[in-house]
Order: sequence, then C-alpha cells, then structure tokens
Amino acid sequence: MTRDAFIKTLCRVFAEDYSEVYRRGIENGWLEQQDREFRSDLLNRRNAARIIHNYLLKEKNIPDLSDISEASELKDLYDCRVCVNHVAQVYLRGIMDSKPLSRDGKYIFFDHERIVTSDEAEVYLNKACQIVSRG
Repeated sequence: MTRDAFIKTLCRVFAEDYSEVYRRGIENGWLEQQDREFRSDLLNRRNAARIIHNYLLKEKNIPDLSDISEASELKDLYDCRVCVNHVAQVYLRGIMDSKPLSRDGKYIFFDHERIVTSDEAEVYLNKACQIVSRG
C-alpha cells in the first residue's frame, strides 16, 4: 500500500475530506512533508504508526498514554528513536500488533520496516476510529 492510499483510507474511515489533505495535515502537524513528496512510496509500519498517532493526537485530541514502559517488551522499540512514542502509543492502544521474534513467542518485535497491506491498514484505522468513538 502506498502512503497516499493509506491517507485516502484514513480519510474514508474518519469521514475526512481528501481534497487538500496534505496541506491541512502538514499545517496541523499530523502529516509531514515527506508524506506529500513520497506519496507513491510503499508505506512501512513505522510511518503508519507515526501518521495514526499524530492524527489521533492532533486532529482527534486523544492524549498520549503517559506510561509507555510496557511497550519495552518490543525488542525493536528503540530501533528508530524518533518513532519510539509513535510505535508505543499505537501498540499499547491495540491499534497495531507485534510479531513473534522467536519460535517460542518469548520475544516480540514491531517490525518497523515491513510494508503495510491494504487489509492491515483497514484494521489499524478502524481500531483507531473505535478509540476516537470511545473518547
């Protein structure tokens, strides 16, 4: 799935107007210039987490969870230091899942670079929408 397809899906799920979404999203701080410039690039989980987290925070006024320590069970949480809070927020809220790192399931990871499929995007964005509905 491309970044643009993800953003279109977000607009559909949240009943947002897609026209000028990049201008509005950048102005409001939930999208970055890179999202507009690289809109045809495939979307990885790290960027999906950033977009979802920032959208919930800046557009829907869903405050951050104050304690993200439980997200440290993700063995790759700190692989992207800029992404730590984005990943932790969507993971701890149950929006995005983890993957087993070992056969016994003892170690789990977020898998930052894996490409998001259309089906996964639908699941993530519908879960985010449910959080907004609950307030």
